[in-house]
Amino acid sequence: MRRTARSDQDESPPGRTGHRGWRRLAVAALAPLLALSATTATAQGVWIHVPDLPTARAGLASTGADCPEGLRGTCVYVAGGVPSPEKFEAYSPASGTWATLPVLKPPRVGAAATTAPCPNGVRGDCVYLLGGADTAGRAAEAYSTETNAWLSLTPLTQARVNAAAATAPCPEGLRGTCVYVFGGNTGATGTAEAYNPATNRWASVATLPTTRSNHAGASAPCPGDPNPRHLCVYAISGTNTNPRSVDFYNPVNNQWGPAAEIPTARITGRAATAPCPDGMSNGCIYTVGGSATPGAPGLTTVEAYTPVTSAWVTLPSTPTGHTEHGVAAAPCPKDTRHHCVYAIGNLVNGDARPPITTGTTEAFAIERQSNRPQPRPEPTPTVPNAPQPDPAPAPLPQPDVKPAPEVKPQPDVKPWPKPEPKPEPKPDAKPAPKPPADAPQTAPAPAPDAGLDPEVDVPADEEEADDVR
Repeated sequence: MRRTARSDQDESPPGRTGHRGWRRLAVAALAPLLALSATTATAQGVWIHVPDLPTARAGLASTGADCPEGLRGTCVYVAGGVPSPEKFEAYSPASGTWATLPVLKPPRVGAAATTAPCPNGVRGDCVYLLGGADTAGRAAEAYSTETNAWLSLTPLTQARVNAAAATAPCPEGLRGTCVYVFGGNTGATGTAEAYNPATNRWASVATLPTTRSNHAGASAPCPGDPNPRHLCVYAISGTNTNPRSVDFYNPVNNQWGPAAEIPTARITGRAATAPCPDGMSNGCIYTVGGSATPGAPGLTTVEAYTPVTSAWVTLPSTPTGHTEHGVAAAPCPKDTRHHCVYAIGNLVNGDARPPITTGTTEAFAIERQSNRPQPRPEPTPTVPNAPQPDPAPAPLPQPDVKPAPEVKPQPDVKPWPKPEPKPEPKPDAKPAPKPPADAPQTAPAPAPDAGLDPEVDVPADEEEADDVR
C-alpha cells in the first residue's frame, strides 16, 4: 500500500523566521493554560489563497489522499455539489494545479467523503464517497488512486444526505480499518454504520446520543488519551437540539460519549484532522466555516480541538466565509514540508436558480515549533556612552508560500580511501638538520592513519507521530 510521505512537522511555516525561537518556546510553555481557557489560539498560522476550484460549487465533499498518476504527492479531492453534481477534481499542492478526474456515477450533492484502504484486492488508499441527495441516498463508491477508476461498493443500509464520514479502527467483531458514516437528514439522523473494506460489508454500530445532520465529522485521538494511535470518531455541531454539542465514538467499546462543546455553533461546518499548532500535541480537529442559521452567509471562524486536553482553541479566521464547502488536510502549496488545512468552495445564495456558488480555495499553514531548543544568542558587547543604532523594524508576515527547492539526486558516495602505511625509516638515514632557533614553528601534521571516526553522534530531529486520518 502506498503511503503518503510525511511532511516535516518541526519547521516553521511560510513567512516565519527562526530568530523568534525563544518567543515561540514561551508560547509553548503557556499553551496548556490557553487551551483550557479555549479563548485564544496557542500560536498564529497564516491563511493563503491558492488556485480556485475550476468548477465553482457548493454542497460538495472533500478529503485528502495520494495523488493519481500524473500528479505528485498528496492531493485534495473534491466531489459533487451544485451546480455540477457529476464533477470530480483533484488539487496537487506539489504542482499547484487542478486536474479533472472520472465523473461520479451517480452524481452527488450533500455526500460524505473520507480516505481509507481500498476494498480487498485493490492496492493503495481509496477516496470513499457515501450517500447524497435523491437517488444517491444509499450509494457507496470508492475511487482508487492507483487505477484512477471508481469501484462500486455494497450500498449503505440507510439512505443518507448531509451526513458525515470518518476513518478509524473497526469495532469488535470486525478487523482492520473501517469507514464510518453517521447522521444525516433522511430519517437516519441518529444511526451510524461501519464499512469493512476487507469484507465489503456494512454493519450497524451504536446510535448517536444526539441526532444531527449538516454536521462535521473527523477521526482523531480519543479525549484524554495520550496515545495518538487510539482513534475515536467525532460528530461536531450541525442541525440538532444543541448545535454546540460534540459527540465521540470509541470503537473499543462501541459507545458514544460527550466531548467538550465547540465555542461556535455552526451548520454545514466542515472538519479535518491534521497536526496540532505550536504548543499542542498529537492530532487536532480543525473545524472551518459553516453558517449560524440556514441560508446565512458563511462563517470565517476557525477552531481546533485538541483531544489531549479535550479543549478548543480559536485560530486565525479565513479571509473568505465558507459554507456548504469542503475541508481537507494536505501538504501546503509548493511547500510539502508543512501541513495545511484547505477550505474549498462556498454557497453565496442558495435561493437563486441556479444557486450562486464560488470556487474560492484557501489554505491554512499550521505553525509548528522545532523540537530542538534554539540556543540563546550571545550578548553583543557595548561601549559605555556610545550611541546605539535604532532597532530594526519587525518584519511583516509574508502570506505567500515559497516553493521548496528541488532536491537533485546525489551521486553514490565512494568509500573513504585507506591511508597508505608509513614506510619504516632506514637505519643509515641521517637525521634531519635542526631548524634555526628563530625559524617559525609549524603545527605537526596529522598522523596518516587517522581516518573517519565511526562513533561520531549525529543529532537528529525527532519526528512527531501524526499518522492520523
